[in-house]
Amino acid sequence: MDYSYEEFLEDLGMGRTGNFMFWKFYDSTSEIMGQNVEDLLQKVKLDGKSIMEVWDLIEIDCVF
Repeated sequence: MDYSYEEFLEDLGMGRTGNFMFWKFYDSTSEIMGQNVEDLLQKVKLDGKSIMEVWDLIEIDCVF
């Protein structure tokens, strides 16, 4: 699936649920909550890097 970081930001900005959360698949203990999109993106680190920094290494297979 060809899904850009910009499209990801647009989808987050829709705020479908009003909640901004991130967690690793099958690991509810990894949950991170943000007050808004910007807050969430600042808090989430993957191997010490932001999502934007590692975007090309992330495999997207489903967006909902």
